[in-house]
Amino acid sequence: MIETYLLEHLLAFHKFGTLSAAAEQLHLAQPSVSRSMQKLESELGVTLLIRSKNRVELNESGKLAAEYAKRILEKEEEMIRHIRAFDRANRTIMVGSCAPGPLMFLFPKITSFFSEMTISSDIVEEEVLLQGLKRDDYQLIIAPKHLESEEFYCQKYLREHLYLSVNNFHPAATYKSITFAEMDGQNFIMYAKVGIWEDILREKMPHAKLYKQADLDAVGEIASASDLPSFSTNITQQLLPSRVMNRVNIPFSDEEAHADFYIACKQSDKKRFSALLNLLKQA
Repeated sequence: MIETYLLEHLLAFHKFGTLSAAAEQLHLAQPSVSRSMQKLESELGVTLLIRSKNRVELNESGKLAAEYAKRILEKEEEMIRHIRAFDRANRTIMVGSCAPGPLMFLFPKITSFFSEMTISSDIVEEEVLLQGLKRDDYQLIIAPKHLESEEFYCQKYLREHLYLSVNNFHPAATYKSITFAEMDGQNFIMYAKVGIWEDILREKMPHAKLYKQADLDAVGEIASASDLPSFSTNITQQLLPSRVMNRVNIPFSDEEAHADFYIACKQSDKKRFSALLNLLKQA
C-alpha cells in the first residue's frame, strides 16, 4: 500500500516543478523528496521521472500519477472532514449565523432543548453558512433570506431593527428617529462581529469611521465611558443591559435598518429540531 506522504511529495513536486522547490514547501531536505520519488517508483514498478544532468522532471506516467495523487488526497481530506463533522454532530450542535442578535436570542432556547449537547456558534458570511450546512459543518443556520432549496427546511425566524445608541448629551438624543445619511461621517464604537449589519453600515454611511471591538462587553463599557455613539437593536436592548443603561436608543428609519432572518436545517434534521422550530414559530 502506498503511504500518503509519498503522494504528498509527488504532488508537491508536480506543483512546484523542482525537487528543491517541493522540499522547501514541504519543509524537508531535498534528498528526502528524492528518496520519496525513488520509493514511489519502486512501489508502482514504473519510472516516473526523467533524470538528466541538470534537471529532473516528471514523465507522462509521473504526471498521470500526480493526477491520481491529487484525487486521492482530496478524497482523504473529504473523508476526514466528513467523519469529524459526523462525530461532532453527535456531540455538538453547531449554529452558524449572519448576525449576532438572532443568535443571542436563539442560544438559551436551543440550550434548554439540548441540555446534554455542547452548543457552539459562528458568525460568518451567507455563502459560508450555506456551504457549511451542506457539508454538516453547521446543523442550524440563521440566514438573511429564505432558502429556496428542497435540500433544506427553512422558516421565518424574527425581524431585527437597528438603532443608534447615544448618551443623554449627544445632539441626537432628543430625536424620535434618525437616518443613516444624518449620521454619515461620524465616529462609532462597534462590535467586530455584527455580520450583515457591517455591510449595510458601510454602504449607507461610507464616510463614517467604525472602531471595532472584539469583546462584546467592551463595546458597552467603552460607549458608556465616552461620547462615541454606538449601535443597538431591538434584540440587544432586551438581552444586554449596557445597551439601555444611561443610553438613548433612536431607531434608524431607513428601510435597510430592518432585517428579516430565517432559521434553517437540512431536511434530514427537521425531525430532530422540530420542537425547537415549533417554539420559534410561536415566539
